Amino acid sequence: MTNVEKICGIVSEVTGIAADAIAEDPAACQGEIDSLDLTEIILEVEEQFDMIVEDDEHITSVAELIRCVEAQIA
Repeated sequence: MTNVEKICGIVSEVTGIAADAIAEDPAACQGEIDSLDLTEIILEVEEQFDMIVEDDEHITSVAELIRCVEAQIA
């Protein structure tokens, strides 16, 4: 399972949006994710990937979160 697939799975668990739909186009589902969901997603990603997403990253979308994780893990 890739990092993107893991993140999409987390987003799916929190929001109920199908993981494959998120993987196809992370920006398309953005309107369905509120700030509370995004906070919960970020916390779960931090736990699953054993990392910290700093506040100065200003993550506002799933696509930005994916880029942040990929940059920190690379």
